[in-house]
Amino acid sequence: MRLTNKDRAQGNVKTYDVKSSTEAEEKIEKESRKSERRNREARLRANYNIMVLKKKAKRLRNQERQKIRERHGEEACPKQEPRTIESMRIPEPTFEENMTEQELEAEKNDETLDYFTNRYLPKILITSPYYPSQITKDLCREMTTIFPNSTFVRRKGQSLHKVCKQAHKRGFTDVLDLYAPRKTKKPTSIIYTHLPEGPTIHFRLTGVMFMKDVPDRCKASANNPELILTNFKTAQGRRLARLFAILFPSNPDFKKRQVIVFHNQRDFVFFRRYKYLFKKEGEKVVLTEVGPRFTLKTRKLLKGLPKHDNDNVGYEYNPLVWVKNKKKFAN
Repeated sequence: MRLTNKDRAQGNVKTYDVKSSTEAEEKIEKESRKSERRNREARLRANYNIMVLKKKAKRLRNQERQKIRERHGEEACPKQEPRTIESMRIPEPTFEENMTEQELEAEKNDETLDYFTNRYLPKILITSPYYPSQITKDLCREMTTIFPNSTFVRRKGQSLHKVCKQAHKRGFTDVLDLYAPRKTKKPTSIIYTHLPEGPTIHFRLTGVMFMKDVPDRCKASANNPELILTNFKTAQGRRLARLFAILFPSNPDFKKRQVIVFHNQRDFVFFRRYKYLFKKEGEKVVLTEVGPRFTLKTRKLLKGLPKHDNDNVGYEYNPLVWVKNKKKFAN
């Protein structure tokens, strides 16, 4: 038997008019005893009453808290923070607040140190498989508008390791390889290699939206954009943020007001590109998206260039570990 709207309208299901949250909680305890009866109809009615009373108790509790705030101020009854996956995250020893300044400075002595000391101009090679589909070629061309001083070349039948060696001889600093399976012909992953000695990062690529599909978009401008990297908390996350930073020149053009955002949320890195405009003499900022959009998730981090026999793995995503424990994240 299921309770229908007709039964509720005819009054076959008893409801309560409660005026306070404590009264509602008392009624819930009363109905919970009825929910243990053998009669199936009585159990259904009791469970329905419990559901209605819980909603009323929650609404009345919020109203009571609001009245206390109006009388005695916000400090008398502070607002409760919602429990989210991000707020319940287990703190790690590599968080910035758990590390000293010396340890944070020692982190920066990695493969990105040359860029941050010499401030050289990055030169990026964007490649694709032997016969890329039209979708893959369109995404590669749009990525050349994202990264200044980048070139799109098909790698044809050559291995990625050989392409990286040749790219370094020709003055390239980084290689981005887009992979698309032959069946779907849609790009599903990006392999990012920093030259000359690595590291190599394998990203899963999802949520791709081209510039033409972005609603109310703004035209892109060929200039050095500003860069925003947010919510990279762990040591690996900060290293990943530095590797994203070395793909862009260190002298952004502030007059064009174009900004690129890499936002990390539960190990998913969301890419967005905007143009901003000041209104009301700098009091208000209006964002207009340029596109494209895509989402990256780190699958594997290798120390060195991409090779089939490269077993020097720094990090590898394991769904049996990371999916089960939703309170721990790599980045």
